[in-house]
Order: sequence, then structure tokens, then C-alpha cells
Amino acid sequence: MNITIVGAGKSGTYLAERLRRSHDITIIDQRPDRAERALTRIPSARVVRGDAAEPTLLSRAVSEATDLVVAVTGDDEDNLVVAMLSKHLGAKMVFARINHPENEWLFTKDWGVDIAVSSASILYNLVEKEVGIGDLITLLSLQAEGVTIEEVTLPAGAEVIGQTLAQIHMPEGTQVAAIISATSGVTIPSGDTQLAEGDELLLLSTCAQRDKIRTALGIRE
Repeated sequence: MNITIVGAGKSGTYLAERLRRSHDITIIDQRPDRAERALTRIPSARVVRGDAAEPTLLSRAVSEATDLVVAVTGDDEDNLVVAMLSKHLGAKMVFARINHPENEWLFTKDWGVDIAVSSASILYNLVEKEVGIGDLITLLSLQAEGVTIEEVTLPAGAEVIGQTLAQIHMPEGTQVAAIISATSGVTIPSGDTQLAEGDELLLLSTCAQRDKIRTALGIRE
């Protein structure tokens, strides 16, 4: 796949290093030091120095041949601009990072964002598991059905810690698709899967209902 990663900070570099073995990677960053570091650490990647929010520069890295754009800068406004411009330039799919939860409502298809996430590990697993084999069907289906992806980490005080998924009453139209834990990595859960402190839950929902999900999981903070 042809993947363009905008932002060569920790998240962008992490993704590029993990994906470079099986994908053609282009990295864009306007900070010379970060661009140079990315070029040193990932010599097989194409590195473009400059502001990706500038259409002329972004067009050097994104076209109809681009399978995926991942916007992971530290600025939500930049990520949104990159998402919209990338779609206009012909990118097939756009993932965008949300830095501040209060901006979550902006990260929609109207802004060119197909999948909005807030964790580099979740981004990696989405890319590698869903489209790493060159199959966009699953993600395109999610887009068509209006399904949103929510990521929730269970804090120490969550009431569901120690319970199984079958014991939890999630909001209608919401399903836990995967769990990332420090002990077992990424797992596809079943009804008897027991939740533990620090588990990262990846949920699919037919509508944005993050507050209801947190309530169902007994997260009060």
C-alpha cells in the first residue's frame, strides 16, 4: 500500500517504523529536525519537508494512487486540514489523530476523516489488521454504515474490572471489537473475556455515544 504519514513526531515515527516492512511510506513534517530524524531512522521512506496544510506541498505526496493518509500532527486543526485536502487530492482513506477530546465532534466525513482515533497503537492495529493485506472492504463498510470507533482505557477505579463482557450492559449498537492489554497484547474478545485495569477497549458503535459507554464501564472520572 502507498501510505502517507503527516507528522514525524513519536506517533508518526512509530507508525512508519512498524509499517515500512510491507508498505511504501511517505512522511511529511515541517520541522527540519524531525524530518531529518525520520530520514535517518527510516531510510526506505520518502521524506517531504514542509507544511502539509499547504495544498501545493501536500500534492507532492498525495494523489489518487495514495491508499491511506494518516494525519498525526500535534495540532487538531492541521490534522483536519490535511484530511480534507487529502480527500480532494484523491486519497482513498484518511485516518486522523484527535489530540484534544473537545475537538472530537469535528473529526467527521465532512472534514474528510474516515476514521478518527487518539492512540498510535490503535492506529497501527487498524492499518495492519484491516488494510495491511491490501483489503479495504472492512473499512469501507464501516464508512458506509456510519459506524464510529471508540477507544477507552480502563482506569484503576472502573467498576467493571474483574467482570466478563457478558456481565456488562453496553449501549445498544455498541460492541467491543478488540482489547489491547499489557499481558496478552491484542485479542478478539468473547463473552467470557475478563476485563483488567489498563485494558484498552476498541469499540464499534452505530453512533457517537462515548459518555454512555464510559457509564456502562463504570468509569466515573
